[in-house]
Amino acid sequence: MKRYDQFEKQYIGGSDIATLIMAGFVEGQGLTLLPLEFMEDGSYKAYIVRGEAEIGEHYEKVAHFDHWLKIYDDEGLTLDLNGVIDVYRAGMRGCIIQIREM
Repeated sequence: MKRYDQFEKQYIGGSDIATLIMAGFVEGQGLTLLPLEFMEDGSYKAYIVRGEAEIGEHYEKVAHFDHWLKIYDDEGLTLDLNGVIDVYRAGMRGCIIQIREM
């Protein structure tokens, strides 16, 4: 099985308040809005993991979405994904977005 860091990193947004906004659909809850918080202002990238992968133990799952996820930064929409999606965070800027087919 591949490790998360064998996948490419992709720009997911930038913020002067160290926070991006996640908007997605969660079964039984509907539209769900959550902050994606970082430890410092700046530009952020995430490993985009498609399918199964070994996720480092230092990462914490911070969100789960069913069907779709959109990420917004200080300027607007930066990422639009479809599938079953888990978002993980670690440290100052560490981020993994894992996407599985529905």
